[in-house]
Amino acid sequence: MNRDTTITSTRTTTSLFSTRTIDRITYRVTASATTGMLVGASFSTLQGLPLPQTTLSMASSFALASTACFIPERIFYHASFYLVPKIRVGAPELLGNNDNGNGNGNDNIDSKEGSESMSESGDSYFTENTRLFASHGFGGIVGGGISGGLFKGRPLQGMMLMTPMMLGFAFGELKLQKYRMKRIKELRDELER
Repeated sequence: MNRDTTITSTRTTTSLFSTRTIDRITYRVTASATTGMLVGASFSTLQGLPLPQTTLSMASSFALASTACFIPERIFYHASFYLVPKIRVGAPELLGNNDNGNGNGNDNIDSKEGSESMSESGDSYFTENTRLFASHGFGGIVGGGISGGLFKGRPLQGMMLMTPMMLGFAFGELKLQKYRMKRIKELRDELER
């Protein structure tokens, strides 16, 4: 009976995990398609082209390009949990030292929770920031190559365009995540008073 419970809970976690991943990709592709519709409507109005045809064409192009970028990004992000080897905390050549000599790669150096968990285990994986930037860079390279190859026949140009855009998305996601955490902390502090 215990074994059945374990199998069920593992399946639930796996299905929830894949649903979250698909939802994340869907949100970004939908936002890209909406942006494509706005750009297409503006472009058709400016150039005097047929509005419905130009708008739908631009929206589908934006959606295809974002799909080509965000699917490899998510695949690399989740694969990096399994592919990245453990790194010793004190290895300055791998992680780079910060001001206090603690080379854990953690952005939140002052937090006691982060440094205690790093020093107790002795090993660390990529930080979340590094993992996010690496996965978005990979998605930009692969998706840009696919998009550039399909739309213009020049994959390198697509990579040169999409990689900085994807890194910009990663930067925006990190800023949004930090803002959310700061706001949650403020709300918790207000509730405790």
